Amino acid sequence: MSELPQLAPRCIHLQSKAMAVHGEAFETDPDYQDGLSDVWCVLTARALGPDGDDVGLKECCDRNRTCYQEY
Repeated sequence: MSELPQLAPRCIHLQSKAMAVHGEAFETDPDYQDGLSDVWCVLTARALGPDGDDVGLKECCDRNRTCYQEY
């Protein structure tokens, strides 16, 4: 198993099933590791944030997004 990249703190509004079930250990979820865990913004309940940009673990670490709130 390859190591997952360390990312900057993510937005508090980012959510996925793996995060809901496993909490901060979500990266150990096999579905997450296989790229099968969808993510969404809790503010929009969609894969687009309130700023109209895509939602994702990498994208939601961008402190310059208007909707970003550090987790």
